[in-house]
Amino acid sequence: MRVLRASLAALLLVIGLVPAVFAAGVQMTTAYPSVVADPGTTVKFPVVVTTDTPQRVDLTVSGQPQGWTTRLSGGGSTIAAVSTAPTTSTTGSSSPLPYQGDLATFTTEVTIPADAAAGNQQVVLNGKATDGSTVQLTLDINVQTGETGSVALTTDFPTLTGATSTTFKFSANLSNDTNQQVTFALDTDSPAGWTVTANPATEANAASAVVDAGSSTQISVSAKAPTDTAAGAYNITLHAVGGPQPADLQLTVNITGTYDMAVSTSDQRLNASVTAGGTTTMTLVVTNSGTADLTGVKFTATPPRDWKVTFAPDTVDVAAGDTANVTATIQASNSALAGDYVISMTGRSADSSASDSLTIRATVETSAIGYLIGIAVLVLIGIGLFFVFQRYGRR
Repeated sequence: MRVLRASLAALLLVIGLVPAVFAAGVQMTTAYPSVVADPGTTVKFPVVVTTDTPQRVDLTVSGQPQGWTTRLSGGGSTIAAVSTAPTTSTTGSSSPLPYQGDLATFTTEVTIPADAAAGNQQVVLNGKATDGSTVQLTLDINVQTGETGSVALTTDFPTLTGATSTTFKFSANLSNDTNQQVTFALDTDSPAGWTVTANPATEANAASAVVDAGSSTQISVSAKAPTDTAAGAYNITLHAVGGPQPADLQLTVNITGTYDMAVSTSDQRLNASVTAGGTTTMTLVVTNSGTADLTGVKFTATPPRDWKVTFAPDTVDVAAGDTANVTATIQASNSALAGDYVISMTGRSADSSASDSLTIRATVETSAIGYLIGIAVLVLIGIGLFFVFQRYGRR
């Protein structure tokens, strides 16, 4: 009797184990089977399918809340089955668990309606292998409607100042305080003609940024103004579109303008004539070809020794695109000999933002009085010689 009872118990044990053995033919797992999500978002579950032998596993969604959408994706397409193959690997950052054997992976994307009610919801996946074994995976989604979370763009330096030729670089922080990973498309609104780019700080060629739930990333904004941009304040708006609402950040560039000054003479001549101890004047023309006003332009000169150069007015202001005249008075030394002398004249703005120079060649000529004195001397010498010959010539 005892032997019969033992045999019966062993038989029941074997019968009880048979479903478990067959059930192990295909398995479907995810590292994170339960997540917290906000209404109007899409959550993604990386799923691993394993089988005892390489085979096809058909996939279906057997249960989901009304109005929800579940998509199975792999290789960039929507899929309805996977094929397992011998593999020894880990599934990466999406799942820290190692898998060994015949496996395949896919992603379950669940889109939650914007009007979804708060509470726990489930999405059920079914898998059926070629050998007839089946598996079921339940995904739990806890919808929170009280505090949806937000995304934000911030920066420590929203305003930059510089000349027109400057390339302005801003750094912004894009934070994602929602319950999901969000892919943000980056865009900007900028003044006409400007060259403005916005990229993740870690990838200069990317036009979007992926930010995990509760994390943030740095966004780099580069702005370059056209060369003819006038001085003033210009606004740039950075947009990050994604998540429950877009995030905006206003940036400001203060253009101080370009400084460009040219100095010439009114008649384009760079030479002057002067007598020893005498004076001559020249009209200097200051041209502001930049986009910023020049203030307090003052002239200096490097004349020869004992010469003097003065300017009137002492300083001038020149608006962008305008001109101003300055009179230069050159006074030669009383002892200056006939010949050419070089004088350098430099105009410089009060803040030294712009300057220009020109070189004048001053020619010293003998005065008319000098010629008359010379002639008189020669005449007197001639008269003296005449009397000398008259008196002593016949002896």
